[in-house]
Amino acid sequence: MDEYFDSKMLESELSATGNSPTLSSQEFTYFAALIFRHAGIKLGAEKRKMLEIRLSKRLRALNLTSFDAYLHVLQQDPSGTELVEFTNAVTTNKTEFFREQYHFDFLVKDILAKRHRESVFIWSAACASGEEPYSIAMVCEEIRRERINFDYRILSTDVDTQRLAMSQEGTYAIDKLGEIPLRYHDKYLCFQNARTEDTFQVAEHVRNYVKFRQHNLIHYPEKYGIQFHYIFLRNVLFYFDRETSEKVVSSLVSQLQPGGLFFVGLTETLQHMDVGIEQVGSSVYQKVAT
Repeated sequence: MDEYFDSKMLESELSATGNSPTLSSQEFTYFAALIFRHAGIKLGAEKRKMLEIRLSKRLRALNLTSFDAYLHVLQQDPSGTELVEFTNAVTTNKTEFFREQYHFDFLVKDILAKRHRESVFIWSAACASGEEPYSIAMVCEEIRRERINFDYRILSTDVDTQRLAMSQEGTYAIDKLGEIPLRYHDKYLCFQNARTEDTFQVAEHVRNYVKFRQHNLIHYPEKYGIQFHYIFLRNVLFYFDRETSEKVVSSLVSQLQPGGLFFVGLTETLQHMDVGIEQVGSSVYQKVAT
């Protein structure tokens, strides 16, 4: 989940929707409450147009002519299938490779300093379309070139099932190539196996170290049975209210090893939270050993 409300993306989506029904204030209230209950995302009234644009896609997919009809589809959906599609539509996201380079540099320095003897476990807890975990994997591959015994595993999770399917394939539009350092292209990217000449794919030997799973951040009791060395939860918390944010962070920190690092976006802070961590860098926090 990353940058739900990117203005350029919304402009593009608006032009693609053409003439669509108008979302009433009552309908907006219902849909906003539903996404808050299901995914913890807080939508203020200023996001009404954004929601209208996003949900228009579901109207077209289901051949519906009004948001009221779509509301009834959601209410009469015992399987929960449309609720998943609804969540995917609202959480359509945009991110990039090596966003906030500082964090990747910090990760590498910490791994090299600690000289982990066991496999390093990293969790990209809101991986969007996969650029973050694959960026992490590339820097880990660089470490492996220096330390032959270094081993790592990356768990990548998101609430959006459509994005997860795309992420697992590791195929991206060619215009994203510039986000990846040139020195990594030959080592970690593949162009021959890409679907079209306008795409590239993350190399299989990199993808093998990244596993994708569906996970809802506000399902706090869900645990993976792993104590991670590093957790990334960047540019997500400002979509939650303060109470939800603290519950999400507390749940994830409980799955972080003592001394492990927790990364949030450079515009985010955890200083107001009492969750057993201390700041050690710009938007980087360390779990306090008990």
